[in-house]
Amino acid sequence: MLLERLVQNLVENGIRHNTPEGGWVRVTSRTDADGSAIVEVTNTGPAVPKYEVPSLFEPFRRLGAERLATRAPGAGLGLSIVRAVARAHGGEVHAEPREGGGLTVTVTLPAAQEPGDGAPAP
Repeated sequence: MLLERLVQNLVENGIRHNTPEGGWVRVTSRTDADGSAIVEVTNTGPAVPKYEVPSLFEPFRRLGAERLATRAPGAGLGLSIVRAVARAHGGEVHAEPREGGGLTVTVTLPAAQEPGDGAPAP
């Protein structure tokens, strides 16, 4: 259920913080050679200064209304929840501004453990 919320928050943020006209959101998932699961959400939108990226994962942090494609601003919790869920599952999240505007947010989760191998499944 938490992983579902993680993906939902990523996609909602990609839509909410997008270019209102002609914008797009791309959602991809894949498995790395080591079995790690990767979910990536990329969008168009206003430029995000690289120095602002770490603060996007802080609770109640928003960069401004000019970045919103929708009228509903949200509470500023989306990416902080994503980070908390990723960490709770032994994973990590990384965001990178796109040249020309927008953001790519990548969540990496470790490979699931096989039952009986001594480690709980994430």
